[in-house]
Amino acid sequence: FPTRRSSDLMKIRGLLLKDIFELWAQCRVQLVLTGVYLLLPLFTSVGMMLLAMMPIYALGYDERCRWERYALAMPVRKSDLFWSRFLLGVIAIALGAAVQTLAALLTGRGELLSSLAVTAPSAVVYLLITLPLMMKLGVEKGRFLLLLLTMAFMLLSGAAA
Repeated sequence: FPTRRSSDLMKIRGLLLKDIFELWAQCRVQLVLTGVYLLLPLFTSVGMMLLAMMPIYALGYDERCRWERYALAMPVRKSDLFWSRFLLGVIAIALGAAVQTLAALLTGRGELLSSLAVTAPSAVVYLLITLPLMMKLGVEKGRFLLLLLTMAFMLLSGAAA
């Protein structure tokens, strides 16, 4: 993070909690399916990309409700919105990596760990590329770009794993 005051970090924490509660209410089934994908060696790249897309889902829900206009009327900057969504993605990827590591250790399947070494960094790079674009273009306008980037990253991370 750039240098931040504690009040800025509290704003980001509040925005992050809002997104977590919103996603939990909206995406329970998808989160369960993502967990299943993380446990299957063939689909780990799919699971990590779905986790990296969680901030995009939150952005879509907020865009549909026009929440960003309301948020920017408060003492919240666009950079606070970006950092809260970026942290949401990093936390989701880290939790997915923890689930995958635990599954690999409990089952003795080393291929889950070797694929994790490729898919987790790829998911973070994907997040760094797509999130600013989606925040700039909007979810509806950037949907085609998101589809192309998702396919490219899944092919690259799947081929490397």
